[in-house]
Amino acid sequence: MTYSPPPVIFGQPYFDEDEATLLLSTLRSGWIGQGPLVSDFERRLAEYTGAPHVVAVSSCTAALHLSLVGMGVGPGDEVITTAMTFVATVNAIEHAGATPVLVDIDPETLNISLDAVLEAITPRTRAVVPVHFGGRAVDTLAIDALAQEHDLFVVEDAAHALGGVVRGRRVGGHARERVATCYSFYPNKNLASAEGGAIALADPHLASRLRSLRLHGLEEDAWGRYRSQVYRPSMATYPGFKANFTDLQASIALGQLDKLEGFLAAREHLADIYDERLADVAGVELVPRGEPSLEWRHALHLYQVRITGGAPRRDAVLDKMRADQIGAAVHYVPVHRHPYYAGRLDAVLPVTDEVADSLLTLPLHLHMSRSTVLRVVGSLRRAMAET
Repeated sequence: MTYSPPPVIFGQPYFDEDEATLLLSTLRSGWIGQGPLVSDFERRLAEYTGAPHVVAVSSCTAALHLSLVGMGVGPGDEVITTAMTFVATVNAIEHAGATPVLVDIDPETLNISLDAVLEAITPRTRAVVPVHFGGRAVDTLAIDALAQEHDLFVVEDAAHALGGVVRGRRVGGHARERVATCYSFYPNKNLASAEGGAIALADPHLASRLRSLRLHGLEEDAWGRYRSQVYRPSMATYPGFKANFTDLQASIALGQLDKLEGFLAAREHLADIYDERLADVAGVELVPRGEPSLEWRHALHLYQVRITGGAPRRDAVLDKMRADQIGAAVHYVPVHRHPYYAGRLDAVLPVTDEVADSLLTLPLHLHMSRSTVLRVVGSLRRAMAET
């Protein structure tokens, strides 16, 4: 019998008894909706990031959408963002009723180009949505300076960047007005709670509005009414949405948050092995991420390389690796190539197109060992030699 090693999964959450104990306790409590654990998680995440306020919601997509709506962005407004992102970033702008304006990226950081943002600003521009792509932080203070000069809101898509550091503070930790930072807790993210997201911000009035918007626009949630000794009907002050976080999700997220710094260190260790073993592979270019420091730190949600030869070769390499049971992937098909947006957005993005055709994402998660990384590297070496 021939032994076949198990597949190397692209991304996989890491849970242990901490999450299991908290989750079971929540189930036994009888209160599984939005309640005290959500509030506890919001407080703890605010302490971790350094943000004055955190509002937990159902997903990062909801976080982006609610932030834009809460800031009053809507029909007639333009919102500048990047096409080098998951389509949810631009979908949120569409759902807010605004017009997405896609601009090009910096070829080294793969983040939105500040020069391109500046060139795209018009009298209708109301906000900019920078994406911390792969976990590499955007220079948020530079974005903020540009936004302040042109009276714009900033909604950071930090789905990849929880735990990352920019200019000496964790992503989302700079206390800035007219700015919201949105995180994701999807299963393959650095902190996973099955589903969920959060918004970090400095404005207490916007935080209060977002707490209402996430739950139908009501003045008070069910937990607040439950704790009251006097019956108080909750009245709608906005036409809100159903986008709240739950205590079930918060119980998992609290266990994850306690281990997040260890998770980040483990991801950096695995990425260092990739760097060392791929440095001499012909046709493979490492995506710069910089050395971790007190000033800057890549959150390493994604470990990516660039394959010379463009999409035909990259796709052939990907197919060979997947035939080897290696869960390599592509992040992302740029938004302006998706059928819905291709016919709607007039976007000429040469740097984005060139980068997108060469990027290959390799597996990176906490269930991997050094030998797993070497197996992935061996598969990539063979695939490169055969294409």
